[in-house]
Amino acid sequence: MTRGHPPTPADGAPRAALGHAPQRPIRSFVLRQGRLTSGQERAFRELWPRFGVDWQPGERLDPSALFAADPSLRCDRPITLEIGFGDGESLAAMAAAAPERDFIGLEVHRPGVGHLLLALAQQGLTNVRVLRADATPLLATGLPSASLDAVQLFFPDPWPKQRHHKRRIVQPGWIATVARVLRPGGTFHLATDWTPYADWMLAVLDGAPELFENSAGPGRFSARPAHRPLTKFERRGQRLGHQVHDLIYRRR
Repeated sequence: MTRGHPPTPADGAPRAALGHAPQRPIRSFVLRQGRLTSGQERAFRELWPRFGVDWQPGERLDPSALFAADPSLRCDRPITLEIGFGDGESLAAMAAAAPERDFIGLEVHRPGVGHLLLALAQQGLTNVRVLRADATPLLATGLPSASLDAVQLFFPDPWPKQRHHKRRIVQPGWIATVARVLRPGGTFHLATDWTPYADWMLAVLDGAPELFENSAGPGRFSARPAHRPLTKFERRGQRLGHQVHDLIYRRR
């Protein structure tokens, strides 16, 4: 997407003198509108009403009510939020392996959402809901405090160039919003195959001991737990010699 520039004032005054233009938020993702297959198109038409959640920034979701047969009721089961589920295959696998738990999947790219919708229908899963939205406003104001049992962030864009580090989703202010929506004792699980980003994540999260406790001990990565399946992306990275790092933190 090409970003436009604000117009120059007609009187030639510097832009800073205006002082009123809102700052555009820095996004951690680039929205790529990939082409949908015919099956994915059908999934949006036929399956989104069953699994999809229409949400806009400024609205407040009750995550427990998303899974209740009667929308006016709550369903008191542990809820996991996965941020950026890609094609959704690992999320579907986790949901199938943990029918006692509910999952909310968050993704901005339409082909990945369509792929997950098809997988949910094919596998007969009922414990997943899907949002096509930016995680930042959802975590900041869209969910009640202490409403989630776990948050997962697997293989986010590492933004490897130093000038792009500000676009990394894992930032001190951002992890505070993750802490807000997690119940005490809840889990924040991250994974990346980019070692410099893993070190960045470790420094940011270990740097907030009032919010999170590193389950492996300060300065240490965790072993991949059995409940996190290997993804195609991860297996490809391993073939290229990329080391995968898991970080698992407990909300204080």
